[in-house]
Amino acid sequence: MKDAKKSVVAALALVAVIALAACGSGETTVSEEGEIVSGEFTALPDAPPADSRVTGEAEIERLSSGGTKVFLDVSGLEPETQYIAHLHTGGCDQADPGGPHFQFEKGGSEEPPNELHLKFTSDAAGKGKATTSSKSEVPPGEAGSVVLHLAHSHGMTSSAGEPEAETVFVHEGVDHSNEGPTHKPEPAHSDKIACAELEGAAAAGGESQSAGDVPTIVVRDGEPVGGVQELEFDAGEEVRFRVTSDEAEEIHVHGYDLAKNVPAGGTVEFAFPAELEGIYEAELEEQGVQIVELQINP
Repeated sequence: MKDAKKSVVAALALVAVIALAACGSGETTVSEEGEIVSGEFTALPDAPPADSRVTGEAEIERLSSGGTKVFLDVSGLEPETQYIAHLHTGGCDQADPGGPHFQFEKGGSEEPPNELHLKFTSDAAGKGKATTSSKSEVPPGEAGSVVLHLAHSHGMTSSAGEPEAETVFVHEGVDHSNEGPTHKPEPAHSDKIACAELEGAAAAGGESQSAGDVPTIVVRDGEPVGGVQELEFDAGEEVRFRVTSDEAEEIHVHGYDLAKNVPAGGTVEFAFPAELEGIYEAELEEQGVQIVELQINP
């Protein structure tokens, strides 16, 4: 069945039709037009109850001619409701699902074309599709996930031009917008409804190591893509991880006092026995930026 899905994806891509995503944390297919990474949407635990049945697919396509396309196809939404999705740098299993928005110029504008946003209105059956594109290519490993939100949580209005009915969603904390003598607080929900994992595992470097799989931390503009990565090993195991950076830096593993220089655009790999138990940091030595939290269990 899985091989059949791959065949269908490849065939659809060849005729320039967006393929359905495969299960898991991102599946890659290659065609004459470029590379497609796809993943399935999963409703997030803190999503509002009305949006807890969301399913569907998201894809990012890096075109061989240059540029990037992002596509989504979802169902299980509230009928005739506006939604917005963003490309994020991290994976769906982070404490803040997806982590930061992907930006071509980090720290720049939070709007397109510096970010990739997908805005759409669901139909009467609660289904929706959206596509966005850029002339620039999203670097490999940095398309962590696509995260779906309610549009009015981002200031969008209804198609009639009137503001959506007031509903407040917060990432954390308590909603005090309706406090009064008879008010009974409602549970606070995240404005993030669902997440589709694309390259989240690659961007995050992975939280565990399996045979033949070496976690890779991607550093861009002096910061680890997806945030500080947590790597866990048992005493006596071999600690292995790689660091890829767009700038020349010294990578220093504190506690073990190991250091290696990574050239701009290059990769270095660490491999050493887990002899010291505890929690240690690996950082960009010159900038003092932590990129790894290394936990060695007894």
